[in-house]
Amino acid sequence: MTQQPGFYSKVAEKFGGYSSGAQRTTSYPQGDPEEEFDALVHELGTPTGRLLDVGCADGRNLLSVAPSFGRVEALDLSPEMLASAEHHRAESGLDHVRFAVGDASATGFPDGAFDLVTSRRGPLFPDEFRRVLRTGGSVVYLGIGERDVRTLKEAFGRGQLYGRWTGTPVALEERRRLEDAGFTVDYEREFSYDEFFHTPGDLDRFLQMVPIFEDYDSESDREAFDRYVGQATTQEGIHLARHWFVLRARLTAEG
Repeated sequence: MTQQPGFYSKVAEKFGGYSSGAQRTTSYPQGDPEEEFDALVHELGTPTGRLLDVGCADGRNLLSVAPSFGRVEALDLSPEMLASAEHHRAESGLDHVRFAVGDASATGFPDGAFDLVTSRRGPLFPDEFRRVLRTGGSVVYLGIGERDVRTLKEAFGRGQLYGRWTGTPVALEERRRLEDAGFTVDYEREFSYDEFFHTPGDLDRFLQMVPIFEDYDSESDREAFDRYVGQATTQEGIHLARHWFVLRARLTAEG
């Protein structure tokens, strides 16, 4: 999840992990991308399978798929997030999962050490992933699309992927990067869905936790925040239009 350890460390210190507790209702007319990601990962699991997860944050999502594998390694750059992850791992009793501080671009693992590399809204380093995968191994990646919360970012005049909605689709760029590194993309799907936050306070807590605006501040951003709440409030709640995508790619050539 992170190549911005400072941001996520602050989130972990404030919220105790990667969950703000913000109340929201979500509608998935095209399906839930997180569930699709998990299903693809489970399909590739075996009792002897070796999984590397990068940008694991507080580890809760990883621990839900870890039982499908015999060995699980997880990396993140935020020690604070990893402290939370280790707490969740101890509660789960999954002794075959190991969390460690590490850089996804230079993991330090041996060549061909894994059957699967996963990144859930985190970094994508195709060359390094290729190095640590055996031939025939796979990458499963959950990414943020260029249209994600566009109206919100327009109200603030900045944000993650700001202005990218008129350029090359992010999913296409990431697909090309994987293919250039020797992968064959065998699954690709985009998801548009809707979130409705129950109160302005819920949306405020959410924005403090996610990197849509890494510099978000409840006080200094109050004018933009109130403007967005005024235009996005519906009977269901304060609306955010989300846009994510899932890619699965298989390593078809040694390198």
